Amino acid sequence: MADKNHNPLGILWLIALVIYTPAVGLALNSNAFAARSILLLLMWTAVLLMPYVLMRKRWLYVTAASLLFADGFVNLFHWTVLKCPLNASSIFVFLNTNWSEASEFMAIKTTPLLLLYIPYIVLFIQTLRHIPQFSFQKKGEIAVWSVLWLVVAVFFADNIIHQRFLRLAVPDVERAVVSFFEESKEYKSLKSRKLYDIDTRLTTNDSTLVVVIIGESCNRNHLSLYGYHRQTSPRLAKRNDILVFDNVISANSNTLRSVMNFLTENNTDNARPLDSCIHIFDILHSSPYKSFWLSNQSPIGLWDNGVTNLAQNADALTFVNITANSSKESTMTVSLDQRLFDPLHSALDDNAKNKVVFLHLMGCHTQYNKRYPTPFAQYEDRGDKRTRTINTYDNAVLYNDFIVDSILTMLDAYAATHRAVRLTAIYLSDHGENVYDEGDYSGHDYSDHIPNANVEIPFIMWFSHSQKEYLQSRNPLLAQQTHTPYMIDDLFHTIIDVADIATEVLDERRSFVNASYDSTRVRRLEDGSIYTRR
Repeated sequence: MADKNHNPLGILWLIALVIYTPAVGLALNSNAFAARSILLLLMWTAVLLMPYVLMRKRWLYVTAASLLFADGFVNLFHWTVLKCPLNASSIFVFLNTNWSEASEFMAIKTTPLLLLYIPYIVLFIQTLRHIPQFSFQKKGEIAVWSVLWLVVAVFFADNIIHQRFLRLAVPDVERAVVSFFEESKEYKSLKSRKLYDIDTRLTTNDSTLVVVIIGESCNRNHLSLYGYHRQTSPRLAKRNDILVFDNVISANSNTLRSVMNFLTENNTDNARPLDSCIHIFDILHSSPYKSFWLSNQSPIGLWDNGVTNLAQNADALTFVNITANSSKESTMTVSLDQRLFDPLHSALDDNAKNKVVFLHLMGCHTQYNKRYPTPFAQYEDRGDKRTRTINTYDNAVLYNDFIVDSILTMLDAYAATHRAVRLTAIYLSDHGENVYDEGDYSGHDYSDHIPNANVEIPFIMWFSHSQKEYLQSRNPLLAQQTHTPYMIDDLFHTIIDVADIATEVLDERRSFVNASYDSTRVRRLEDGSIYTRR
């Protein structure tokens, strides 16, 4: 006997509701869209509908549809406003934003695209009006649901077994929330640390600005500025106002340890717990300085949340790269470093007398072909893997040359209109990158010994005219130190020194600009080996 209430086609409204948000995402930004997101949503739809299909209770269907609607509602907002799916980085930024900043953000980001909510809400209403009715008297329906649930079960089981369930089997919104809470555990431990009050004083009454440009994964041996055969740093090479140091290395082969060392009193000679040693922001907090942290790296993630823990002590904190749940995911997306130009302009315009500005670039981080816009694709992304990798890395270096040169040009213009301010800019990379320089592979990982390519980095200083005269009066040989050995885990002391801060924490033997700098220090790397220049 036929079931008069049998009407399975009502489920098409629910399917339309589920795929609406990812379809909008595809239309708005195909680069940030992952086709698998639709498949995941459909799989989870099948899971959520299981109780209704088996028990045929109307409220179970309404509950499932409402949960799917809420998921899409949240993600649709992120797509229309930020052109990417919700992620843990966005949650991090949102929870660290006050009402005033949120209001300003919405005033800027309000867009007619928000009208896309109208058809979405209409779809939800239609979904509730056309509740499908299934009948297990239909063998075809039994087979379809059984196969569907079996496929989902196998897919979930495979991802659980291989420990990738969260990364590959959970939809955007839920993955973002779970990722945020998981990766916040480490964040909280250092975030709860209070800033120390350090005994400091300024050695001059001059207005001072220090800009520290933190590059990423840049091997100096791929810069024409350092003799590379390709013209990968033509802009910096044309400058006659910079000091280019060719014997500077990182002690570490990863971002987290490198940055956490060179922005604290920690170093490879004297390692201490990071939550108890003195940080650069302790020094700046205890001095009449305003500090800025401007970053194009993901604010939360496997590689970055330790850095974020430290950076959150800055007086002004800006993250422009919030397109991913973690730093690993952020490397798969495009967030060009030129996005930091506007925040830097704002920091320069700030009326604080003394400022230290940190800019954290994506630089030459993998994926290399996502680190630069099309005009900088000078070397083709084709050929065998080795050729493609070297070509795309060199393109990233070329774009990085544009970024650093542009920042220095901005500072040059600022110095011309602010002659009373003494300016210092330092550009360095957190570590290098082995791009088939040593061995048949690329990256900055290593097994038992760190390749030189992983630690040999560019290090450049730029000074305004008044700062150059001042520093040369303290250290007449500074301009002749371009071949002097230095390791950046001592940058902490150099920043304090160029900022004219007197404190017992400063070790002048570790400050690269100080006349007392000790160039005989043994440069021991994180693997225990002593660096030998080849």
